[in-house]
Amino acid sequence: AKLIIALLLLFPAVTAATVVRLQTTLGVIDIQLYDAEAPLTVNNFLSYVESHAYNNSFIHRSVPNFVVQGGGFVWDGGTNSPKAITTFPPVVNEFSLNRSNVRGTIAMAKLSGDPDSATSQWFFNLVDNSANLDVQNGGFTVFGRVVGEGMTVVDTIAALERVNAGGAFNQLPITTPLPDSIVRESDLV
Repeated sequence: AKLIIALLLLFPAVTAATVVRLQTTLGVIDIQLYDAEAPLTVNNFLSYVESHAYNNSFIHRSVPNFVVQGGGFVWDGGTNSPKAITTFPPVVNEFSLNRSNVRGTIAMAKLSGDPDSATSQWFFNLVDNSANLDVQNGGFTVFGRVVGEGMTVVDTIAALERVNAGGAFNQLPITTPLPDSIVRESDLV
């Protein structure tokens, strides 16, 4: 038994990373989370997933050659309007240069000037944003990466027409052109 324990200590078991599937109207995006590297941030993200807070959420911001952002709003069918996701307490920033903001990674959004303010909002990096996002506001915590064909879906979202619906929705991606800038639930991704 001592030999087995010693071997296990010399060759630690490989743990499988958590993979979360984001279902959009344009396809699925699988995200491999960095459980060991950013445990607080992963637990924060999973708390929103497990509480179903992201159900009926939509991508509310798309900035060409930069990011596609979600996790902030859900569509309220009762009022036929967006509603902010109820947030949990902010998570401590776990930025590391070992997990840089490069294409295909997912990171937490946060308030300007407050490195420890990330709650529910996240974004996909469309390009290598490390020169910008790794050095400002304490760095933006990358906590996973898109795997499989997911970046094809992210790129499809990024290529959608955007409208300025005001406030947080000033770069809102939509799937069909809208008359008079009226946003319908079926048009959100």
